[in-house]
Amino acid sequence: MLIEFSIENFRSIKKEITLSMVASKDPSLDNNLITSNSLKGDRLLKSVVIYGANASGKTNLLFGLHFLRLLVMNSHNHQKGQGIRFTPFKLDKESKSKPTIFKIVFIKNKIKYLYELSFNKDKIIDEVLYFYPNNRQALIFERKNTNKYKFTLNKKDQEFIAKRTLDNVLYLSKSTQENNKEISTAFDWFKDCLNVIGPTDHPSLTEFTANLLKKDKSLKKIILKALLEADVGIEDVNAIVKKISEESLPKDMPPEIKKIIMQNKKEIDGMQIQTVHNGILFDFEDEESEGTKRIFSLIGPWIDALRKGQILVVDELDTKLHHFLNVFLIKLFNDPTQNKNNAQLIFTTHNTNLLDQEMFRRDQIWFTEKRNDGSTDLYSLMEYSPRKDKNIEKGYLAGRYGAIPFIKENKIF
Repeated sequence: MLIEFSIENFRSIKKEITLSMVASKDPSLDNNLITSNSLKGDRLLKSVVIYGANASGKTNLLFGLHFLRLLVMNSHNHQKGQGIRFTPFKLDKESKSKPTIFKIVFIKNKIKYLYELSFNKDKIIDEVLYFYPNNRQALIFERKNTNKYKFTLNKKDQEFIAKRTLDNVLYLSKSTQENNKEISTAFDWFKDCLNVIGPTDHPSLTEFTANLLKKDKSLKKIILKALLEADVGIEDVNAIVKKISEESLPKDMPPEIKKIIMQNKKEIDGMQIQTVHNGILFDFEDEESEGTKRIFSLIGPWIDALRKGQILVVDELDTKLHHFLNVFLIKLFNDPTQNKNNAQLIFTTHNTNLLDQEMFRRDQIWFTEKRNDGSTDLYSLMEYSPRKDKNIEKGYLAGRYGAIPFIKENKIF
């Protein structure tokens, strides 16, 4: 479970912004909340929706989560001297010389963790990991000025790993690679519990859903039932792995090109997906609508997240989807009979029809807006304390909560 996530000096984000999944004391819509013994009486939100004008920074916030996950997962592969992808706020000179800072608080195996790091294009500057056994903060490791470490657990083993950790490598990643069990739990949260999906239908998402259908009959029934509920007319799905053979390549293709393809054919083997409507086969890629492709690409990760209790992060959920399909997907997370493993959903959208206090609590609705210096601000609807009978959509479109584009004129000629 995610508790909160903070970013500073990353892309359009200059000053620190924090997305909090901690619920307010508001008693409404308690089905939308998660309770945990790890929270000292606090409750977490099952879902959060983020609104804002184009280029206000919604995507950068979600990309920050994705970037952090990739850095944790892959930095142990960095070679000496290899640069780190560093994209600070570019609209002032000071930010370009400052580090990017990430801070994230989460729960894994019923224990709370806090992980924080700062870095520039050359190295990891600071890095710290705390955990909270019995709800009391305890240090696992601390890294200052790149190479100054402090440990409280298995000091001898960790000091040995620290000496082998390059300046451009996260200690969290390196120590997990070296099979440090105390730290690997935090690493596993990034690996197993956080899934970020972009606004486009990447082929890997479609294949992910198809593979779930193939490998698990009980899961196939659930996914097909979900597609039936979504009213896209799909009765069944067949997935066939298309193998690349030398005979299937064009005869006039140069031999050296054929050799390269066959050496890497595992990477280009594809999957042909067929859907069934009223007993008739359809080619998924050529004959299904864009909306059907989108819901199919999402439903696999959706069911998987609900089943495993993951945090699912989706940019522009409304892309190609009817409003009712948006509602259908969101309600799966907010409904305790469907979300039994405390999965969480974070998504951006421009669909203002979702601004409904019968669907979302006020603390579940967030906004991004550009400050005067061009940087991103992030804030919750709770800051405006609207009445519970207030029409939030009408107020938002009227500019009452900010986070809308300011169109100066209707003429361009």
